[in-house]
Formats: sequence, structure tokens, C-alpha cells
Amino acid sequence: MTLRRWVLAGALCWLMLPGLAPWALAITIDSDRTLRVAADIQTRVTIRLQDADGFTSPRNVYAGNLVQHRNLALIEIEHDLRNLTDEVDILYPLKVLDIRAKYRLVGRFMYEGVYDYGPQAFRDVRDEDRENIDSFKRQYDLWECYADLSRGDLFFRLGRQNLSWGETDLFRLLDNINPLDNTFGGIFEDLDKRRIPLWMLRGSYNLGDVGPLRSISLEGFWVPGFWDATVAPLAPAGTPYAPPAPASPLERRVLTPGKTGSNSRWGVRVMGIVADNYNFSIGHYQTFLDIPALRLGVGESPLDAWMEIRYPDVQITGASLSFWQSQTDVIVRAEAAWFWDEPVFIPEINTPIDPLPIPIPGVPGLPRNGAIPKKDFFKWMIGLDKNVWIRPLNRTNTFLFSFQWFGSWVQDFDERMRQPLALYPDSTRFTSVKEVENIFTGLVHSFYLRGAINPQMAMAYDARGVWLFQPSVKYTREPFRVILQYSAILGNMVGFGAFRDRDQIALTFSYLLN
Repeated sequence: MTLRRWVLAGALCWLMLPGLAPWALAITIDSDRTLRVAADIQTRVTIRLQDADGFTSPRNVYAGNLVQHRNLALIEIEHDLRNLTDEVDILYPLKVLDIRAKYRLVGRFMYEGVYDYGPQAFRDVRDEDRENIDSFKRQYDLWECYADLSRGDLFFRLGRQNLSWGETDLFRLLDNINPLDNTFGGIFEDLDKRRIPLWMLRGSYNLGDVGPLRSISLEGFWVPGFWDATVAPLAPAGTPYAPPAPASPLERRVLTPGKTGSNSRWGVRVMGIVADNYNFSIGHYQTFLDIPALRLGVGESPLDAWMEIRYPDVQITGASLSFWQSQTDVIVRAEAAWFWDEPVFIPEINTPIDPLPIPIPGVPGLPRNGAIPKKDFFKWMIGLDKNVWIRPLNRTNTFLFSFQWFGSWVQDFDERMRQPLALYPDSTRFTSVKEVENIFTGLVHSFYLRGAINPQMAMAYDARGVWLFQPSVKYTREPFRVILQYSAILGNMVGFGAFRDRDQIALTFSYLLN
């Protein structure tokens, strides 16, 4: 067992000791129930509903095959320390300074079984890359670990945590602080379940009312690059949610940001309310986007070439606004952001090939060092939410309808810009990018049987010709949850259309202990 695993195991054993306190010493230690122990234990089975196609690997995965059996356990402890400040000497200064303190710890344990007892195609993937797949399929970590300190209008949260700025669902805009883990479900996975916590110092101060503005707050965060420079992981080749890519003789070199101060994530924003109805925020931050940049690297000889994958930092300036429109009884949400120097893919620049002096059939030319071009992007989202009574379908609950329009515009657009997705069967052709792109999303759900049954329909449409449909139904009977979800993608191979051959049905069974 590695040192990291021993530390995690020891920490969880230590954490469970306070969990016994409410039963052993309920009156003297935790009569106010300041200690909460919870668990979320779930298993998910996913079946592919169509054959693998195009550049998807492995190819020999067919409709009806198991592509996921993910087992996940989250063990959570929350502890408010207000009752211990008189009894524990090291905590007594908190009472003297009138500081309220609490902490939260979450252990995460995950095991993916498809590589051990799934279809032969995935067992072959493990046999060919045993070290990487073994570390990928079995993960456990102290997932969240932070302390909250507050005094009056001042608040600090220090530790491994998530921070979401923005008003969007399904896709992100301002919410780009924490990286996403797309390796276990990708676009089919709920956005909130994909964020990877970061070691972060976050603070806020409530300024109160300032002139016509109400509840003005300043918030800032800092993820020290010398401590945590985590970026979105890449799915290992051959795993169910890895992007389709043709086989290549070139070595793939992934260069993640080094642990240096210059690779810190940081940001500030101001929030408040105008006219008692309009909630706004304005902010600026530095982060790393989830999609890496590509560059062709060449050594001393053209035969010594490799594909380089990098994560350049990006700065984002943006604002959000939400309000209730009384005449139509609609919640309006909006975001707008300027992405400074976002990496783009232009094959002639990122992966240049020089023609041969004497043409040779089947040999396009000699590779040379590429560069990573960058462009400024303006992106926006407008969303509408409304509760509607549809009595013939549901006599006791409304239906919530939610719509979003995502847009993107490229400054100094270059018609050579492409998505780094090869178009099957020609590995030298790539999906084009437009100067203005639009995605529309819709969601509707309601509740039946006093909230026990929750049907939902989510969909997305990329104006370049891609549809995503995701109907689901959740059944709740405490402490159990059962979710049945169908996911299908139709249309062109652009954006999330890259996963159009991954239609699936998933059944998730959860046990929640609170």
C-alpha cells in the first residue's frame, strides 16, 4: 500500500471516531447535533445501444454491451465546532475572537468493473495498458477537505473545495474554475458530479447596502499553483468515453502545468442586488480550460516527431444577471464573458507539414515544429425558467420549463480554424469551426406521488447540426434512489456530436445515509 493510501485510510479511521461520539457521549459532547455523518453509496450499470463506429476505440464494442459498472462511495463528515470552544484549549481562541468555525471532509472511493468482467474488448484494453487502466479504474482520495471560518460579514474557506461562478446548466460559461472529469460519462454525466475539487483559499466580505445597491459582497479565490495545478484529465485510449481519434505512429506527450506560482488560479468578483430584484455579479479570473491545446513537436530529425498536449492558462472577464419578470412570471438568467487568448486549432499552424522535394505516394511531407495560436472569444448565455400548470398531466405539481441559448463569437476569425477531431475515414480532415456558434438547451421536469417520482427530459441542439436527447426518471424511497436514464446523440460530428456512436441507457441505484 502506498503512503498516500495509508494516509487516506488513517484519516478516515480518525474521522469515524467523532462519528461515534453522538451515540457514546450524546449529551455531554453533541447534544445540539453539531456533528453530521453522511454517506452516498451508489452503483451504475450502463449499456451501449449502438455499435462503435468511426475512430472510436475499441471498435469491437456492440449494441447491448456493458460499457460501465461504476461503484462509488462518498463518506462525508460535517462538524460545527461551536460547542467545543469551551472544552478544547486549542479552540478557545476562536470563542475569544468571536469566530465561528466548522469543517467538512469527504472521502471518495470508486471502482469501475468493466475492465475486469465486462466485454472482452475492454478486458483487452486493460491487458494492453495494465498500469494506466488499473490506476484509472480504482480511485480513492480525500475528495473534499476544508474549514470554514466566519466572523460577522467576513468569511473564509480554506482547503480542497469546489467553487462555481455562473448561472448555467448542462454546459459551462463562467463556471470554469474547477476542472471537469469527463473520463467517466462525459457529456452524459451531470455537470455537478464532474467537478474536481482544488486546494483553494476562498474569502468573501459582505459590504451591505451601498447607495442604490443591496447586499454588496466581494469574493476572491486563490489556488496556489505551487500546491495544486490540477487540470481536466484525459480519458485513457480505449475507455468508453475517450474522444474518437485515429491511430497515430506519433508519441503523445501530455505536458500538464508545473507546480509553480505562475500557474495559480485566482479571481475576484463583486455581487449584489439592484432594485430589489436584479441579482448581478461582475468578475475576472485566471484558470485552465478543460480542452487542451495541440502542437506538433519535432526533434533534431523529422523522424523524431511527437504530438504535444498542453494546457495554457486563460483569463476570463464576465458578468451574470438574474431576475424575476413579474408580468410573465419568468426567471431570466444571463451571462456574458470575454475569454482572453483562448487556444485554437489551425492545422497549418499547430501541426505543419512541409512538402517533400520529390513527391512520394502516401507520404504527405515532413513534419516541423508547430505553435499554439490564440484568439479572443466573446461568449454568452440567456436562460428562461418558468413553472407551468398542466392539469391533465399532473394535478398536484407544476412542470418546470428551462431554456438556454449559448452563443460564441471569435474575434479575428480565421477560416482555417478547426476542431481537433479527425473526420472518419480521412485522418487528415478536421471538423470546421464557425465565427459564430450557437447551442440551445431545454429541460422540463415535474414530480408525482408526493415527490417520489421525478420524470425529466433534457435536450440540447448545436446549430451546426447535432441533437442530444436525455430523458430520465428518478424514484425516491428513503434512503434509496433509483435513476433510469437514456442518452442519444444524433447528427454531425461537431462538439458533443463526437460521441454520436455512444447512445446508452444507464441504471443508477443509490443508498443515502444522513
